Amino acid sequence: MTDTALLVHQDTGEVLASSLTLQQVPADTLAEAQRAAVALQEVIRRKAKPVIFNGEQYLEFEDWQTLGRFYGVTAKVDVVDPVTFDHVGGFCASAVAILADGRVISRALAYCTNDEANWRGRPRFQLASMAQTRACVKALRNVLSWVVVLAGYKGTPAEEIEPQRRVEGAGLISKAQQQRFFAVAKAQGWTTPALKDWLQGYGYTTSSQIPVGEYDRLIKALEVPEGPADGDAA
Repeated sequence: MTDTALLVHQDTGEVLASSLTLQQVPADTLAEAQRAAVALQEVIRRKAKPVIFNGEQYLEFEDWQTLGRFYGVTAKVDVVDPVTFDHVGGFCASAVAILADGRVISRALAYCTNDEANWRGRPRFQLASMAQTRACVKALRNVLSWVVVLAGYKGTPAEEIEPQRRVEGAGLISKAQQQRFFAVAKAQGWTTPALKDWLQGYGYTTSSQIPVGEYDRLIKALEVPEGPADGDAA
């Protein structure tokens, strides 16, 4: 590794780009990263439910944590606070990526708010938890995304993509489950227009788009009556 003194701007404290030098032979850097990428691929290949959209695979927080361990990097939450924007509420979290000796090498800020289709109506603790997860994975992404891309995956964490995109490849409910969905809605007094609007609030235009993992939660939400029915929910 090259021992070099960095040139620092006397007013801002920023490292000047002209002072940057190679810290390792590029071929050696890439060789190490390639070994990490291959090991990561072996782990990801065994995932039962990968997050795939348009043929591209996105890694989840646990996958980024695995890669971080290869390099002795972990993430921890600094701060999490409730936030309000107009009529939107949620949480903001700050997290850092650190080395084993405690040195901070990356910092990130992330939000989770109740105007997101997938988080509307969720308990506050779930929004707070997701804000922390997003902040941690972004902190890891700042320093490790180049290795993830080298391994053939998208550099954007799965937690940051739109809920509708995460549905693809996750497995959708069956025809029988769709029929039960409408039966429950009808029994609770939901009208067809109201049910369609309600589904759109969760990011789905039809019941056929509901992923298996969301089915039970939506059924429970449906059991809160919408009001007197003006027509069928079929």
